Amino acid sequence: MQKLVFINGLNPRPINSDMARFLFFLNKIPVFRNLFIFKRAFCKVYNIPFSTSFGSGFYCSAPNVSLGENVGLADTLILAYAPVRIGNNCSFSYRNIIITSSHDFNDFSKVIASPVTIGNNVWVTTNVIILPGVTIGDNTVIGAGSVVTKDIPPGVFAAGNPCRVIEPIDFKK
Repeated sequence: MQKLVFINGLNPRPINSDMARFLFFLNKIPVFRNLFIFKRAFCKVYNIPFSTSFGSGFYCSAPNVSLGENVGLADTLILAYAPVRIGNNCSFSYRNIIITSSHDFNDFSKVIASPVTIGNNVWVTTNVIILPGVTIGDNTVIGAGSVVTKDIPPGVFAAGNPCRVIEPIDFKK
């Protein structure tokens, strides 16, 4: 796992452009959010597929996100100092947070960031927090209120604080 270190004043953290911040502001206004041209511009600035759906509360701290097709983000907050990769056909219910960074315990001016990877066909239910360096496997469900601190294998239902595997899932097609 690649870790990135940002030190105040020496190397800047990735941030949104002025245009991206303006689009996030407009996204909170229903009249604009429902316009085809607005969504097209938003997807282009963030380099995300047009099939992505997001709510008024969706926010991403930096353009460091790679999304697959048919991803629903609702009002997910993504702190993307390190890359966040989300596969195809993923769904995020309400009030979820993906965090890619934390501070060095010995020097709070240092921010240490690790990528987060979420596989295909993953459902992240409500009030889930995904911490830095986590990988969630394909065909997985993360239960409500979970705090994902470690990797979750594919094909399971996992929940809790800290999140752990509860049972395997066999999806019937």
